[in-house]
Amino acid sequence: MTISEPATLVTDYLLALFTGALGRRLGSIASAAELLGFIDKARALRWWSVAFMATAVAGAAGGTVHGFQHEMPRVATKLLWLVTLESLVVAAFAVVSAAIVLAGWSWRTRFIATFAAGVAFGSYGLWVIRNPVFLMAILAYGAAFAVLVGVRLFTRPLDLGGRLLLAGVVLSLIAAGIQQSGVAIHRNFNHNDLYHVVQAVAVWFLYLAAKRM
Repeated sequence: MTISEPATLVTDYLLALFTGALGRRLGSIASAAELLGFIDKARALRWWSVAFMATAVAGAAGGTVHGFQHEMPRVATKLLWLVTLESLVVAAFAVVSAAIVLAGWSWRTRFIATFAAGVAFGSYGLWVIRNPVFLMAILAYGAAFAVLVGVRLFTRPLDLGGRLLLAGVVLSLIAAGIQQSGVAIHRNFNHNDLYHVVQAVAVWFLYLAAKRM
């Protein structure tokens, strides 16, 4: 069996494992927060856990496509690529939902905002089916981060958690720029591989920020 992009497969899988482990950790922290009576924090952490787990699924599926695209049937490759993109859309929706929980709004306003976000990202997910380009998933994530940062800055002072969040978002944007630029530091370590490395650092900052929220 020939692996077409070994470095991309390995870095994608490692990013998936790392993000998935952090997602599970956030889920455990959410359970502890719920037991202590911090209901809103628990809900926000669960949404963050969903975002991390969905991102992990995207990494695993994307790595499989990059590594075995020439060994798998074309229909399987297309399906896995759609799983990659749609998982990132799910992650974006989860990030927005976490921001809504932490906004301090009434239950009714939260429900309406979450429902509206679900409709928006659900519609976008359907559109992505006809436009299966990675940039489309990046745009969904970018929109989610814009909402998250906006809500965070307007509802709370910029403490350490806020600075960690901004660091994670900025690094994620830099990683996305690297991925789209095609910049490679070595012929066997392309733009996708570098993107995964930078994104792993961004994920760590976002994890720390989510814990402090």
